[in-house]
Amino acid sequence: MTQKEFEERTGLKLTADNYTEVETCYMNTDLDKDAFCKLWMKNPAALKEIEQKTVLVRELYEERKCLENFLIEQAEKWSALDLREKAITMIGEREYLRRKLAKGYNLWELDKELLDEILRK
Repeated sequence: MTQKEFEERTGLKLTADNYTEVETCYMNTDLDKDAFCKLWMKNPAALKEIEQKTVLVRELYEERKCLENFLIEQAEKWSALDLREKAITMIGEREYLRRKLAKGYNLWELDKELLDEILRK
């Protein structure tokens, strides 16, 4: 959202420096422009909390993605069925196979059976 759009929606006039705070907050939320501006006018403290929670959720999502990839890598490295199963539980069978193939890992016999089962559906 541009500064002009924000000002038109809220009736506020901001300096470029003050708008930087607004823009940062807006980009850190998943709210549409109208909802964001309405909340900015009504309850900026709630908006800051939404911003903090949204940033946290995004960070946790990225951490989880790294953990999922780590599980696949370690399962491959150690031929560990328990790590394979945990990865499948976290991301699903299709995504597990997709990521494994994307990494260039060989398919285990269990993976081949799983792929065959998925393709038969």
